[in-house]
Amino acid sequence: MSPQHSNREALIDGALKCIEEKSSANITARDISAASGASLGSIAYHFGSKDALVALAMEEGFKRWQAELAAGMGDIEGSSPAERLAASVLYLQSGAKRYSGLVHAFLAALARAPHDDELRKALSRSYAASRKGIAALLGLGDDEAAIDAASLLQATFDGLLIQSLVDEQERLDAVTVWRGIERLATLTP
Repeated sequence: MSPQHSNREALIDGALKCIEEKSSANITARDISAASGASLGSIAYHFGSKDALVALAMEEGFKRWQAELAAGMGDIEGSSPAERLAASVLYLQSGAKRYSGLVHAFLAALARAPHDDELRKALSRSYAASRKGIAALLGLGDDEAAIDAASLLQATFDGLLIQSLVDEQERLDAVTVWRGIERLATLTP
């Protein structure tokens, strides 16, 4: 017997559905209420505001995307670091298309974050969890250097993602990432 889907979970799922269907700037509390089947008042009850709900929904969306990435990559135990990176970039590339609403909401959130403490905290939590997940997924370990490497890869992917949204001719692929990393590795401190 599965646990009953709560109003809180329904609201998060409804907000994610709205994020995928329209610009996050145009999402209303009524849209989320309709998509979730939960009452309008339950948004304030569970989250305080529509904006807090959307921020939390984005955080949840990225957790789900990362879990899907890990599951989609399958068994990578015997893979080299380069093969793991290539597989993850390929999967992220296809995921960026499937999660385009989430990607666009994330970009809009980055612009608002300096002026919204709750949103900034949600993005910070999401980044921290992603860094740990990336390090584990790529078999980098869990020490400080592993988290630093995951942070660099995350920043690289974010940057390539932004560039590909601005210029559709810009490549977002494993070859681009790996070739860039190899060139950077030639630098000496």
